[in-house]
Amino acid sequence: MSEPISAEITAQILAARRAQGTTREEVAAAARRAGAPESFTTAAYRNVESGRRAVDVDELLWLAAALEVPVRQLLGAHRDRFGADVATPPECGPVEDATRQAVQELGDLDGREAPLAAAAYRLARQLDDGAGMATAAVSKELRATLADIWEGQGAEDEDEEYGPS
Repeated sequence: MSEPISAEITAQILAARRAQGTTREEVAAAARRAGAPESFTTAAYRNVESGRRAVDVDELLWLAAALEVPVRQLLGAHRDRFGADVATPPECGPVEDATRQAVQELGDLDGREAPLAAAAYRLARQLDDGAGMATAAVSKELRATLADIWEGQGAEDEDEEYGPS
């Protein structure tokens, strides 16, 4: 994945057009129907496809619509770096990764849960980095922080008559 994202997007745009069997003129016209300005001509599209000009975010959306493909498809090998609801650092260790996955499975976080999740990620990162002699204390603090998050999640499901579900 050493190729720049813009070069990968250009390659994916070209591949999608060829797979669809359409001309540059047809793609440019479809992009305009999808919201691109009249200045997005065949020549402008040709500059994108040839790599002379990188697309901006708006153009990426219009071209995805014109080519009838998901935006993420046009990101090619970089698609997994985009579209996540929770940002995951590219280099996180196993404890932080597991913590992020567990918190993500909880869904939307409200109130004090989001700051608690941030604290949990920080603590997990410390464990991954080998907190030395403090590993046991950091692990205990992480467990307590995660318990607070889960407790907050459970409070939303309480039924006055029957208690937590």
